[in-house]
Amino acid sequence: MIIKSFILENNIKSIIDKNIFLFYGENLGLKRDFKKKIKKELVNSETLNFVQEEIIKNQNILFNEIKNKSLFEEKKVVFIEQVDDKILETIESICQNIGEDRIFMFAGLLDKKSKLRTFFEKSKDLGISACYKDNDITIRNIITKKLKDIKGLSNEIINTIILNTNLDRDKVN
Repeated sequence: MIIKSFILENNIKSIIDKNIFLFYGENLGLKRDFKKKIKKELVNSETLNFVQEEIIKNQNILFNEIKNKSLFEEKKVVFIEQVDDKILETIESICQNIGEDRIFMFAGLLDKKSKLRTFFEKSKDLGISACYKDNDITIRNIITKKLKDIKGLSNEIINTIILNTNLDRDKVN
């Protein structure tokens, strides 16, 4: 299921019910923001971080982590960085056994022919969101939200911030 990133920015809870979710695209700052929001939303969960290469070298790592239930935490949240089509087979095999745990994957650019992207877009149970580069409007909205309590915030000040941050969300933050 495709979910627009601007919807997720305002309501990250809409993806928490998805067992496996894929973020892809060139906007690293947006993907970092999503990761922070997910961690904040699922604060009572055990958090695990992997890179795709770790999982491909030893597929049992992910299977074992999903199977082993923690005595202290309700759920596990797994973040997998730098994913591409190589992880698709592993994800397909784990979809049925994930239970209450959540997997959030982060990829670079995936073209329309990507098997991983196609798999997520066609699935009703899985979620996917593209993280495209920010533009003037998105950066302006971020600045306005963060500085909403400052009196005298003018368009001139906002434009100066936009120019000095070069449309980079991380710099704005």
